[in-house]
Amino acid sequence: MREKILFVTERRADYSKLRPVIRAVIDSGKFDYYLVVTGSHLMKRHGYTINEIKSDGFRIYKKFKMFRENETDDPSAMTAAFGRAVLSLTKIIRSLKPDIIFSGFDIGGNFAAAIIGAHMNIHVAHLEGGEITGTIDEPIRHATSKFAHIHFTSNKEATRRLVKMGEDPRHIFTVGNPSLDAIKSLKIVPRSELEKEFGIDLQKPLILVVQHTVTTEINDIDRYFLETIHAVKELDIQSIIIAGNTDAGSQKIRKIIRNSKMTHYDHLTFTKYISLLRHTSAIVGNSSSGIMEAPFLRVPSVNVGTRQEGRGKTASIINVGYDRAEIKKAIRKALSDKKFLAAVKKQKSLHGDGTAAKRIVRILEGLDLKKIPIQKKLAY
Repeated sequence: MREKILFVTERRADYSKLRPVIRAVIDSGKFDYYLVVTGSHLMKRHGYTINEIKSDGFRIYKKFKMFRENETDDPSAMTAAFGRAVLSLTKIIRSLKPDIIFSGFDIGGNFAAAIIGAHMNIHVAHLEGGEITGTIDEPIRHATSKFAHIHFTSNKEATRRLVKMGEDPRHIFTVGNPSLDAIKSLKIVPRSELEKEFGIDLQKPLILVVQHTVTTEINDIDRYFLETIHAVKELDIQSIIIAGNTDAGSQKIRKIIRNSKMTHYDHLTFTKYISLLRHTSAIVGNSSSGIMEAPFLRVPSVNVGTRQEGRGKTASIINVGYDRAEIKKAIRKALSDKKFLAAVKKQKSLHGDGTAAKRIVRILEGLDLKKIPIQKKLAY
């Protein structure tokens, strides 16, 4: 009898990383997968990205709403959504009785699934534990790790952190990040099609702006985001802004984007986003794609503020504060500093080589769950 693996996806950022793993699970033939869709995937203002999941051909087992379209734009909305996730996933997991809950990253829906799994004596596998970030993401990530029994990390430093946190080294596997797998398998949109659709000239520099809210800076995020907007506008370089996630304060940022009179999109498919990123002169903001995907593609990143603070940095990443002068200086460097650009071309990714999903599934195939204790204890 094949083991059942449950996946939960809440937003485009986690789906892009889970997609290669689900595909590898299907290719394995040794597991049955069950995909639960929730969060911003079901929201109009985020483009109903559940349709992207359907177009990829995945079978959706269940869906439920975490967020409400007109909910208040403050931290209480995030905790209310988390509560809905706990209640809904409890019913789903109790009925399905999966053998493994595959939990990811630092996202509320996945955290809820990990908590439920641990309470129901189901093995939880966590992807991307041991990373350091800013905002509320970091404690959610570490808390998820503490409820997980099996860990798949992106790099050796993350593995070392999990060991320091008391996780059993026998159940930690350094595999890389499957977001890079997704990049390698994409059919890239041709340059001419991108120029036509987005009204851009790829013979000229292009800036991609992706800046999420930081929940611990909720009272200042509009002021901080405006520094980025002003910096890009004052440089007078063609640019595209992509709206961020559903975290508290995101509606503030969306209002600023709409009022900026700059080219912007609430959502792009992963294929179009990566196709644009390949041709981008620099990505500016605080998205994790500036830390993982952009370095893999050897695209410069101007990392603004604290959201990605503490994550491993490659030669292509320039860290700046919430200051338009700093941001402008960094963008100029990304566009024209020959020494910097030469280093970018030579760099290697810190997050694997694009084969993480196959490694993950190979490890899952070889695991004897009976030998991995459900009862968590510190390993020291």
